[in-house]
Amino acid sequence: MVYMVAENSLSGNATADMIEMLAGINNDTLKAGDRLVVYLDDVSLPRIYVLDKMTKKTKLSELEPVLKYETDVNSSSAQELEIFIDYAMTHYPADSYGLVMWSHSSGWLPSDYEGDVSSVRRSFGMDNGRNSSDRRLPGHQMNIADMANAVERSLKALQVETLDFIFFDACMMQNIEVVYELRHVAKHIIASPAEIPEPGANYKTMVRAMMRENDYVEEILSAYYQAYAKTSYGVVISAIKTEGLDELAAKTNAIIDAHRAELLGMNISQMLNYFLYNTWSSSFPDFLDMQGVMKSVLDETEYAQWKSLASTMITCRHAGKWYSAYPKKAISIDDTQCCGVTMFIPFEKYGSRYFNEDYLNTSWAKAVWKEE
Repeated sequence: MVYMVAENSLSGNATADMIEMLAGINNDTLKAGDRLVVYLDDVSLPRIYVLDKMTKKTKLSELEPVLKYETDVNSSSAQELEIFIDYAMTHYPADSYGLVMWSHSSGWLPSDYEGDVSSVRRSFGMDNGRNSSDRRLPGHQMNIADMANAVERSLKALQVETLDFIFFDACMMQNIEVVYELRHVAKHIIASPAEIPEPGANYKTMVRAMMRENDYVEEILSAYYQAYAKTSYGVVISAIKTEGLDELAAKTNAIIDAHRAELLGMNISQMLNYFLYNTWSSSFPDFLDMQGVMKSVLDETEYAQWKSLASTMITCRHAGKWYSAYPKKAISIDDTQCCGVTMFIPFEKYGSRYFNEDYLNTSWAKAVWKEE
C-alpha cells in the first residue's frame, strides 16, 4: 500500500514516482499475487490505482484508477488513511502487507495548522486543500499518534496481526518517538532521520525490494542507499525492528534517571545533528542521533551495553556525508555517533517554544523521562 499525500509542492515528484513504479513493475518484478495499491492525492482529485503483474503501462496518464473520488478530501487526516487501508485490504487481501507513507514531514512534532501561513509545526503529510503545487501554501498535517491509532483500527477490523513494514519516503521520520508510537502496528519502521533528497526513493528498484518475502528490510535499505550513495546528496536511512522497543525504553529510562543532569546540560556542538536549531529557524528543534547522545553521557561499559541492545534492533546505511538544505551544506557523518535514529532532549534553551511541553506528551517521553 502506497499513501501519497501530494497536494503540495511535491505534486510533480508524485507523478515521477508513479512512472518509476511502472518501470519497476515492467522489469518483471512482481509475482502473480503481488500488488501495489496506490492512493494518490495531488493537484487533481484523489484516486486509487492498482498495479500488478499484468500492468504494462508506462505513463500515469495511461492508467485507469480503480476508484476516483468525486470530491476533494484532506489526505493528511488519519481518517482518510484509515479509509484507504480498509479499502486496500478489503478489495485486495494478501498474505502480508507493507505501507509506504509518502509526503512532506517533520518527525514527531505535532501539527498546529490553523490555515494561515504562519503555521510552522507539522508532522506527516501536507494537504493544502486547494489542489495546488504552490510551495508557499501551508496545509494540514497528520499527528503520529493519530496515524498509529488509524492503522491499528484497520488492522483489528480486518483481523490482520501487523504490517511487515512502514516505509516513510519523507523527511526526518526516523525518530525514536515516531517509532515507539507505531510499535504495535508494524514489524519494522524504515525511514531517514534527516532531510531526504526531493526525488525520494527510486521506485524502479524499490518496488522489487518491497516485494521481497524475507529480506525486504535489507533490500529496501540497499535500494534507497544505492540511489544516492554516489551523488552530492548522500543519504542516511535506517530500519528499526519494533520487537524489543519496550526493552529499549526501559533501558533508556534507567540511563536518563542516572544521567539526567548530563543529558540536559551536554554540549551538542560536535554531535551528529540532522537539523540545527536556530541555524535556519527556531521552528524546529535539534534532531540528534540517538547513538551520539548515548556516547556523550555513558561510560565505556554502559555505552557498550546500550549499543549491544540497539544493534539487535537497528540497521543503518549512510554515506560519508549528506546534504542539508538547512544550513545548505554537506554534513559529515561520524560513524561512531550514527545509528540513524534521532532522540529529542528537552533542553532549557528551547525556553517558551512548544517543543518540551509537546514532547513530554509523547508515548516515548512518558516511558523514558518519567521520574521514579
